[in-house]
Amino acid sequence: MRTRRTLLNLAYSLGSSLLLLLLALVSRALFVSNFDIDIPGTAGVIEKMFSVFSIAELGVGSVISYRLYEQLAAKDIEKISKYMSLYKWTYRLIGGVIAALAVVFYFFLPLLIVEPGTDWNAVHSIYLLQALSTLSSYFLVTRRLLYTCTQQGYVCTRIDLCFNVLTYLARIFISLNFAGNYNLYFGVTVLCNTLANVVVALRYRKDFPEVRDVRVTWADFKGLGMFHDLRYYLVHRISNAIYGTSDSLVMTRMRGTSSVTYLDNYSSVSSAVTNIGNKILDSFSAAIGNIVYDKTAEADDHQKKVFWSMDLFSYLFGSFVATAYFCLFQPFITLWLGDRWLLPMAYVFWFCLNEYVGWNHRMLGSYRAVLGHFEQDQWFMVASGLSNLVFSFILVIPFGLAGVTAATVFAHCLMWLGRAKVVFGGFMRGCGGRYLRVQLCHLATLALCMGGSYWLCGLLPAGLLGLAARVLVVCVVPNAVNLACYGFSPDAEYLRGRAGELWRRIRRKGA
Repeated sequence: MRTRRTLLNLAYSLGSSLLLLLLALVSRALFVSNFDIDIPGTAGVIEKMFSVFSIAELGVGSVISYRLYEQLAAKDIEKISKYMSLYKWTYRLIGGVIAALAVVFYFFLPLLIVEPGTDWNAVHSIYLLQALSTLSSYFLVTRRLLYTCTQQGYVCTRIDLCFNVLTYLARIFISLNFAGNYNLYFGVTVLCNTLANVVVALRYRKDFPEVRDVRVTWADFKGLGMFHDLRYYLVHRISNAIYGTSDSLVMTRMRGTSSVTYLDNYSSVSSAVTNIGNKILDSFSAAIGNIVYDKTAEADDHQKKVFWSMDLFSYLFGSFVATAYFCLFQPFITLWLGDRWLLPMAYVFWFCLNEYVGWNHRMLGSYRAVLGHFEQDQWFMVASGLSNLVFSFILVIPFGLAGVTAATVFAHCLMWLGRAKVVFGGFMRGCGGRYLRVQLCHLATLALCMGGSYWLCGLLPAGLLGLAARVLVVCVVPNAVNLACYGFSPDAEYLRGRAGELWRRIRRKGA
């Protein structure tokens, strides 16, 4: 059942994400060409501001989700109902806090956006629409958690697909027929996001009738040990918010909102690809939660085998993505938007390393998330957030955006180190040395994948045919190198077994 649901999640997620990627590229191209150059940058900066406001969420979703895995394994409907009710009412309270923060920071926008000639009507309108979009999610989004924890995320994916397609089609129509009307452009996003959450809420009542709303009190938070987890996870939330928003906020303050428009052209592509990658790897996350809390006698050996295979899968995915960005980003941006939107290759290099760090320890992060005990790596998170902010301001002056991104890579590595400390200090006790040796081998093969692919791509012509040829190189070279180095290793045994099982199922259905 776990495998079936994992594959079903994966199939729905991949199909929808690829369609949305194509629509997002068209929508972004029309957005930057039909609106003033500062509007996309302003929208990006304001979105990052509300990411900072998400600190008020305190990590409630993450804390409750890892506790839900235990209750789902025990089939304790009473506890599940209580956790979901706690989640709902906490998010309503958080929504009120974020509304208050949005009102306060509305008056501080001139301290962040300092360019002369700023269209403040546009800034204020985009800010208010972003506030509405954010608040609607906090009051409606809580039902999604149970779908994720029960490996039924494909239900939400199908609903989101319909409304996301509608959003992108509406944005494309507005860009072509109402160029410059930012109120209409961002307003349709608020409407569609809200409707998607309403439909999920209605579907939730049908799919989980046994999970009911129950009365919760302040004592329930204490009795379930929520405050202990939230107190420590708050540090993670603050650090993640600082880490995730530093690049855009530093560039806005030092180089203006137009520089963020250039940056967001690249990040909009990577965000769409990240969405696809998350759909693939999130399909395994709930299964990881179930595996970690499996207490059967034979579970220990199986858990370790799955861990090393999942870690290898993260590396394979991360090295492929980093190589693809390194070889394809510049020629793709040239064809998509034109030469004027290119950023320096030094930025692309550091960006690729940051993507590698993130994807390479993605499964490690999933294990870390379901283990809880957020106090164990809180100071690594603090160091990550603060170092990103401080080094970004220091390096932006001599090195520009490349320096800011290099600071992000360093901060990301600190985050990775903290997560490894938790996983290998408890769940995979005694395996830390092996993990370090594995990562050094992975780094060597990454250099071979990126360097060899980039050299071959440099021999190819420009233009659409040249891009197609580069895509072929990226599909073949890194995967061939990784297959030769790791495809027949013991760590790949579990992956080979799952791939064989999937192939047999496909053959049976085709027969």
